[in-house]
Amino acid sequence: MKGESVKFQRGEEIIHTFPNYLSKSECKRYASTIPDLGVGVFDWPLRTRDITNDPIVERLQKFLNKTFDLNLKIAQAQTQNWNQTSFSNLHIHTYRPDATYNSSIYLNHNFEGGTFFTRNGIKIKPEVGLLTFFDGRKVWHGVEEVKGKDRK
Repeated sequence: MKGESVKFQRGEEIIHTFPNYLSKSECKRYASTIPDLGVGVFDWPLRTRDITNDPIVERLQKFLNKTFDLNLKIAQAQTQNWNQTSFSNLHIHTYRPDATYNSSIYLNHNFEGGTFFTRNGIKIKPEVGLLTFFDGRKVWHGVEEVKGKDRK
């Protein structure tokens, strides 16, 4: 069952979250397609897999368009492995002129750290099935170091 949406706002930073957007069984199925990498430094292509043509992408696009009265076309979707010791400093996504918004669906929670954070102090702990949505060209965001197990 999908939870109520929660909006986090600090100044001009706005992050929308939707608990249980995916069911636990859907998350488990997607997470099982992402190999565990463990500790180390791995190139981005090894940590990701393109799923732009997966049915979940069209479902997400329809949901976001209806929820926010937008006309989005998802340019790229991928599974990602934030393996143990990986992290991301604060950044915005200005390298792709065709992409404005970012979304993530967290598939597991059996790790430590890996919290999503913003420059103005919004922090979101990943939960299985949680969808986040925000303007990636405006909201400076990052990921705290992942420990214990890989974050997917």
